[in-house]
Amino acid sequence: MELLPHVIIFGLLLFILIISWVPKAYFFSWHPTLMGVGFLGLYCESILLFHPRFSPVQDHKMKVRLHQIFQIMGLLLGSIGMWVIYTVKENASKPHIATFHALFGLLAFILGCVQSLGGIPLIYPQVRSLLKIARPLKDLKRKHAQMGTVTLVCALTAVALSFYSTWFEKKEFHRIYQHVTFGAVTTIMGVIVGQIFQGRLAQ
Repeated sequence: MELLPHVIIFGLLLFILIISWVPKAYFFSWHPTLMGVGFLGLYCESILLFHPRFSPVQDHKMKVRLHQIFQIMGLLLGSIGMWVIYTVKENASKPHIATFHALFGLLAFILGCVQSLGGIPLIYPQVRSLLKIARPLKDLKRKHAQMGTVTLVCALTAVALSFYSTWFEKKEFHRIYQHVTFGAVTTIMGVIVGQIFQGRLAQ
């Protein structure tokens, strides 16, 4: 197993956690923390489980089960993260969805919910029978992977844009931090999108 994508993901997560809670923590600190762990960490790792070079798991059934668990946990953390930022905006009487970061974050969350529901018939044949889904399982997996690509791009775009947000600007980091973090996020995006386009998730 090659570790580079995992190292980049957890390095970014560690950076997000540090700047969220140091030197001083606020209620808002939960937003980048929960969204980072949920969408950058769990969502990306749930997809990398299926990569032949980057997955620490060999058994396909275990990959599917862990993928399902990571997705559910990611959405739960994302839901709380969305509630946090909604509460912060409401208390400050600020407009919602006022930036591209917020827009892509909302899109990622909505698509993630749809994607999770759409994955249920892939795992349980009884659900396919109940819903009278006649399309071959292979086609359904391909569509699931394609929708996952769109969700991933929205999620990682939101993460990348967060490093250009007012919150990050107030940290007064050198601009090199923005470029490095943006490059790290786009690297992860390239690895996973490339994996999907090579048909790894449709197997």
